[in-house]
Amino acid sequence: MTVTAINSVQKETTLYKTARLMARLAMMVRSVNISYSTRYGTNLPGFLPNVGDFFGQRRGSNMAPGLDFAFGLTGENYINKAYERGWLLDNDSISTAAAIGENKDLQINAVLEPINGFKIDLNASHSTSRSKSIFYTFSGMPTTQSGSLNMTTISIGSAFEKGGNADNGYKSKTFDKFVRFLPAFQKRLEARYANSVYPEGSPLAGQPFNPANGTVKTYSSDVMIPAFLAAYCGGNTSSSLDIFPAITRMLPNWTITYGGLAKLPWFKQRFKSFTIDHSYKSVFSMGSYNTYSTFMEYIGGMGFITEAFSPLIGISATLQNSLTFSLRYNRTRVLSLSMSALKLTEALSKDIIIGMGYKINDIKLFGNSNKKASAARRNVKKNTVKGINRNEANKQTNTPTSSTETGMNNALNLRMDFSLRDQSAINRDIMTGLSQATSGNKAIKISFNAEYTVSKLLTMSMYYDYQNTKPLLTSSSYPTTTRDFGMSLRFSLIR
Repeated sequence: MTVTAINSVQKETTLYKTARLMARLAMMVRSVNISYSTRYGTNLPGFLPNVGDFFGQRRGSNMAPGLDFAFGLTGENYINKAYERGWLLDNDSISTAAAIGENKDLQINAVLEPINGFKIDLNASHSTSRSKSIFYTFSGMPTTQSGSLNMTTISIGSAFEKGGNADNGYKSKTFDKFVRFLPAFQKRLEARYANSVYPEGSPLAGQPFNPANGTVKTYSSDVMIPAFLAAYCGGNTSSSLDIFPAITRMLPNWTITYGGLAKLPWFKQRFKSFTIDHSYKSVFSMGSYNTYSTFMEYIGGMGFITEAFSPLIGISATLQNSLTFSLRYNRTRVLSLSMSALKLTEALSKDIIIGMGYKINDIKLFGNSNKKASAARRNVKKNTVKGINRNEANKQTNTPTSSTETGMNNALNLRMDFSLRDQSAINRDIMTGLSQATSGNKAIKISFNAEYTVSKLLTMSMYYDYQNTKPLLTSSSYPTTTRDFGMSLRFSLIR
């Protein structure tokens, strides 16, 4: 009977723990925030009708500029509508184009906590800014377009690839993949135009597409951008041909924090707190693009992928003796694709940062050391030894013995940081496939800072900085060493 009862209790305990774990996982989503905003604006010069008083409308058979315009329900077709109704001044003296601007921004944030002390922050964003200039006074209403794009993505698949060295020509497997992808994307894009016709306003309007009249170039922006994303964000030759990634291609970035180790017995005996954190952020950006006034698009500016592990791994701890310690390893990478120069610039940076700090309370470095105070302390000590209560002895001597009694803490804060940074920039030629380093260095930095509270009004600090830098290319720069030392006094009257 006893054995059966024990087994039953164990089963119930196991079932309870399992049920609690499943419930915790089911409720791990702590919060979700979604925000979406869109702004649309139209600037229409040469508008003839006078604006009225009723919702800004001119009375008549056709209210102008129209209720749809007044309530922001118009699109690009409004310019054609206004032109057909004779509301626009059709004169060569109007050289200012009609301007249409549109901004869209989507932000998604979620907080997950699968287990107690383990927190995951997810964030995703997709922002576009587009503007069009329509020259309605000219035949065919030629249009130019410009704008920018920012979108979170994941490029972690190529993040830890070695950038090569001078001996192997700074070889990069991902860059070689990108160059190999270009012909495949060019053929796919050319096949997309096979059954299309030339648009209105072009010399070949209405005729079927013919490669003999001009086709998609291998190094055109509408080939390079999809190939660039496919190579560096984990795609292949069958990946999307969209030059402007849609919202559906948005991927989340994250920040992870775990502080549960401080509750384990071994850590609890040695640390007041112990936290591990990790953060990843990758954003694809198209800085500034423009189009020709014909159907042939030209994308100017540059495409970027900015990736950062900040940190890749980080540890923050406070020991039982109040000594603080931190360790961070950061990695960053910036990929810049230039459509005009046909080059890809890869900037890499690695950082190791170690920090330590300690605070000493109630330390008397200046003053408060006269004979009278020393004698008072000796009397307090003797009275305590004889059995007299310490507080009673303090009252007898009328001498404060701690910051609690004086209201003043003469604290000494010490901080020391050590960092090692390795950064480089490599320029890769897309046409030739050749790569070369353009800049870079290795730097060691040691910083020490001490701050002492002399009184409620006076604070003294001292610092020492040492930095040694060795360039990657000795032909363009030279090793440098700098040392800084200083002391300051800060006097405040507002306490």
